[in-house]
Amino acid sequence: MKKYTYSLFTCLVFLFVSCSSDDGDTKTDDSALVIGTYSLTEINVNIAQDVNEDGTASNNMLDELDCLDGTLEINADGTWDLNLVELDIISVTGDFYAIRCGRTNNFTGKWTFQSSVLDLNTTNFSTMVLNSSVLTEGVNEDLPGVLNRKFTK
Repeated sequence: MKKYTYSLFTCLVFLFVSCSSDDGDTKTDDSALVIGTYSLTEINVNIAQDVNEDGTASNNMLDELDCLDGTLEINADGTWDLNLVELDIISVTGDFYAIRCGRTNNFTGKWTFQSSVLDLNTTNFSTMVLNSSVLTEGVNEDLPGVLNRKFTK
């Protein structure tokens, strides 16, 4: 019986010694992936519109309005800067809207980035998801509003 107790005790000691806490779950800093300059390439609305009256409706208002522009700078020091022409949308009737370029605004702040998600830490913008070289902000407003914005590096 002592032999079995000794064997059981030895196994328990080995079990506790070999099962130490694993602090090897280190998080990699992938923030270098998001640093850079991005140009506004899409401002999408959920109902295609023919704002420029060329006979072709588009969900992407950059296809319809030449005056839309934006540049997002993600800096290595943890700051960001965005110059963005606003999109003014006014409901006219049914699924028709008066859409035009508004004023240019400048926004700045500090950012965080983890697991492909960029957070500009402001209420002015939703989090953005990085896919390759494209940052997509899902605004998800119904017209009169913006569905999403895309910035390309």
